[in-house]
Amino acid sequence: MFAGWIAEKLFLPLWALPLLFVLLISVRYLLFAGGALALITVFQKPLAPRRIQPLPFTPPQLWREAGWSFLSMSIFGLIFIGLFVTNQRLGWFQIYRDIDQKGWLWFGLSIPIAVLIHDFYFYWTHRFMHLPGVFERIHKVHHLSTNPSPLSAFAFHPIEAVIEAGAVLTIALLIPIHPFALGLTMLYSILTNVMGHMGYELLPRGFAGNRWLNWINTATSHNQHHRVFTSNYGLYTLVWDRLFGTLHPRYADLYAKVTAPKAMDGVLGTTK
Repeated sequence: MFAGWIAEKLFLPLWALPLLFVLLISVRYLLFAGGALALITVFQKPLAPRRIQPLPFTPPQLWREAGWSFLSMSIFGLIFIGLFVTNQRLGWFQIYRDIDQKGWLWFGLSIPIAVLIHDFYFYWTHRFMHLPGVFERIHKVHHLSTNPSPLSAFAFHPIEAVIEAGAVLTIALLIPIHPFALGLTMLYSILTNVMGHMGYELLPRGFAGNRWLNWINTATSHNQHHRVFTSNYGLYTLVWDRLFGTLHPRYADLYAKVTAPKAMDGVLGTTK
């Protein structure tokens, strides 16, 4: 059994493996989200012109976001370890242990394919969670942060955390994927998610208007989503928002204001 093999290598009893996995995922969240928060705190003055909203992050907000996020990490950890155990015992998923089984070419290709699957999955589940009745019961927890900080990246209601973890299950159902490739996909996911909740736009001026780059999601786009709720549902890309007409019509204008030289506080927060 794959889980048993890992436990044996780490000299752990099998029952301790889910706890270890939850701990590792929580530490990963703390490193990336906490590191991003530390970065923008240390470099607050030089980054000030790129601040998307003038409102400061408050201690109650940060504690709330961290609490919900660590609960989400626990749910993610339990579901992910259950994925590997279920795959080994029942063979429901296409996770394989030996890279040579599919080759290095497929190993490399499986990562961008998994990202595309995740992006499509996220877009539609995100729109679903904005439906009346569903939003109030599930997704509202995440939108308590109308000016999100990096700690809010995984501040989910437990049901939303289960839905988000479903992306990994979907990937493993649809394509053969090595655990390391899946791990790299999830690493890219947390980097993208934290960047989207930075509250600061770190990408260069003109990015949103570049015909070759404007399909990539930005912190400005997701921050705008946290204020207006009805646009910009994408995770990694804005492809589905553009294709299905849910990209905010003033997104490019907001991006231009946020990234303009010597942007003035107070101006940025007025653009919806």
